[in-house]
Amino acid sequence: MQGGVQVWTANPDGLGCAACQAFAGMLDPMERERASRLQFDSDRRAFVVAHAMRRMALGLALGIDPQEVRFGSGPHGQPLLLGNGGDAPFFSLTRSRGLVAVAVDWRGPVGIDVELLRDGVDAGLLEAYMDHGEQPPQDDEAFYAHWTALEAYWKARGLGLSTSHPRIALRPCGDGCLEVLVGEARSASGLVVMRMPGPATHVLSLACTQAAPVQWVELEALAPRPPAQPQKAETSCKSGDCWLDSMPSIFSS
Repeated sequence: MQGGVQVWTANPDGLGCAACQAFAGMLDPMERERASRLQFDSDRRAFVVAHAMRRMALGLALGIDPQEVRFGSGPHGQPLLLGNGGDAPFFSLTRSRGLVAVAVDWRGPVGIDVELLRDGVDAGLLEAYMDHGEQPPQDDEAFYAHWTALEAYWKARGLGLSTSHPRIALRPCGDGCLEVLVGEARSASGLVVMRMPGPATHVLSLACTQAAPVQWVELEALAPRPPAQPQKAETSCKSGDCWLDSMPSIFSS
């Protein structure tokens, strides 16, 4: 995997309650407590799946059990890996109710961002963060393509979105990617952004050091299918507490 980027994705609502329980069993007490503070079941499910998936992706990259992955915080609050002697991949997580994603890259900084497509957004919201020249986004999908590129870039830089940062611009650089330029001088940032495939309801963008083949992992292909008669499981999931029950193992190896 060290030759490129690995992107894991999942639709939390399509995994079933058994998978949700298994993923919850991978989380540490702090992650579980954070999940419990979320008001809506769909948000809790997305949080659990996203953070468990991050553990699986990093555990695979490091050759350790997902539950052994430990996190700390950087100077700007960004998550950092602990206990790996400095030899660890870069990573980024993003989540929405209908799609969560994790990116892992050994080559350099990486950021990923997803947004649900909504109608009637104001393209002027980009003005404080991005210079899009004479051609502002012409529709909602174009707006979210710009917005997720913006968010992914600053995640790769280990920072949150802020009007105190210099504005960025995007320049086509071939291979379906856009080079990120920074500030009024439009200096090269050393990062590119790429639009990732996803459901028609969402926009997903990846920022990394250079365009390279992306190794794609869809979690639904790894998780067990929901039971043929899921009425009981669905009822417990809707209560919002299914992820607190017993935690079966999701993988046999």
